[in-house]
Amino acid sequence: MKRSIPIGRYHLLDRVSSGGMADVFRAKVVDADGTERLVAMKRILEQYAEDPAFVRMLVAEYRLSLLLVHPNIARIYELLQTDEGYFISMEYVDGKDLRATMYRASDRRRPVDPTDAAYLMARAVDGLEHAHVATTHDGQPLRLVHRDFSPSNILVSYDGSVKIIDFGIAKADVDRERTAQGIIKGKVRYMSPEQAQGDPRLTGQSDVFSAGSVLYELLTGTPAFTAPSEVELIYAVRRAEPVPLRELAPHVPEGLAEVVEKAMARSRRDRYQTAGEFRDGLVTFLRGYAPNYRRTRLANYMRSLWAREIDIEIRTLLEYALSEEPAAASVDLLASASLEESVLEVSRALDVGSIPGIADAPAVPSLPSGTPIAVRPDDLFAAELNAPSLPPDDHRS
Repeated sequence: MKRSIPIGRYHLLDRVSSGGMADVFRAKVVDADGTERLVAMKRILEQYAEDPAFVRMLVAEYRLSLLLVHPNIARIYELLQTDEGYFISMEYVDGKDLRATMYRASDRRRPVDPTDAAYLMARAVDGLEHAHVATTHDGQPLRLVHRDFSPSNILVSYDGSVKIIDFGIAKADVDRERTAQGIIKGKVRYMSPEQAQGDPRLTGQSDVFSAGSVLYELLTGTPAFTAPSEVELIYAVRRAEPVPLRELAPHVPEGLAEVVEKAMARSRRDRYQTAGEFRDGLVTFLRGYAPNYRRTRLANYMRSLWAREIDIEIRTLLEYALSEEPAAASVDLLASASLEESVLEVSRALDVGSIPGIADAPAVPSLPSGTPIAVRPDDLFAAELNAPSLPPDDHRS
């Protein structure tokens, strides 16, 4: 019988991923009103938790997260310091990251449909636009740039929702340590030319280029930039001369290819000026090419790719549901959490009905008291696609 591990008011269930800086666990928490919900718990690896500079970055990420409440940005709820180390409590997304999904699609020879790719990226870029125009509580522009927008930092749920994660190296113009000129942070393959140059004054246009690069790879199955070494890769990104998209993927509609090419223009004068413009270009394509698009198409694609994992996840959830007493907390238990038994909650994914228009209606867990909430009065995607009338995206707790 599977048992959870208590960490403060949370109970860790199982590890869902391991990265270079943190392990991520699925966990459950009971709120003050008695509601039990799932969250993701990121445990910072010991070597980083002991680094004061990294801890400062961690605190900065948490502070920034309170200003980024949007349906396409995964929320961060709480930063904890415990005997077992630093933990970040985050919104739980029942799906896979885009990197894993792209690998699976390649293995199964089931490339993503161009309309699914356009919808997915439109949602992600809508989240970027929200971050780029975010302000402090007193209205001061943050001018936030993600700086690491890549497939592994985009989560796609089994119900077709899209979330950006890891603003950990994001940079704002307020309350920050300035990056020294020439210091490069982020995944080189998805950088903008100016980021690969080490430009310390990046703008949202850098994220636009990165998003275009991700969409290029999603559509072609091939990274926009490749090279035998990281140094040569940096120079390739600086040149920004990828193979024309339709030479690699002639099935991609010309209109969509043009949107990607504009997002990836080397000159910032020729590139979309904002993430919002890029989003609008994708929405315009969808409106003309697939006006009846439904989010359920992306959901069906995800569930077909990950059918076996979904079955395992459901059975694992039932095992935890039958367990009543949590095990004693220990570092050994944390370290031995089975990666092979990693599971993600999928109950919502199995009950996705026909969703009118292109709008999301994600479930919203409760937030800590005092968290600022952004309420969007209408749904851009539904309006742009002339979809049936939809309720507003309301993110109040």
